Amino acid sequence: MMTDMEETEVKHVQSQIERHDCEDDQVHYSEATKKLAIGLLNIYQLPSEQVQKELNEVTGKQETLLCQMQVETKKLQESLEDIDLNETFQMIKVYQGKLTLMKKEMASIHERTFKLKKRALRLQQMKQKEALNKEQQREQEIRREQELIGKPVVS
Repeated sequence: MMTDMEETEVKHVQSQIERHDCEDDQVHYSEATKKLAIGLLNIYQLPSEQVQKELNEVTGKQETLLCQMQVETKKLQESLEDIDLNETFQMIKVYQGKLTLMKKEMASIHERTFKLKKRALRLQQMKQKEALNKEQQREQEIRREQELIGKPVVS
């Protein structure tokens, strides 16, 4: 994963070592080792420093997040331990159950009243029909009686 620049530096160092070998049979290994070490340090020092900076930054962010999480955990723990709050939640559950029962009862009562109103309306209509029929029968009886009673003859 060397960049072009890094490769050229390595080739340059290698070419110097080769030239030095060709010029002189006695190789100064210590000088070549120093140059090679300096070249390798030049190649890998900047990326290594950059990675170190990024690691320090990530570590700092993780520590910040850890502190925040600890604070939130402490708040949550305190709220769970709060007796009044727990009692309030218990009361909410009880009243919610009562509310559900009341809703069911109200729905049942509404259904029954609807049926009763419907029945009352039918009974009222039947009574009106009966009253109308009685009235018609009474009128027919009156007419029959009048027909049976003779009409006076006018002469």
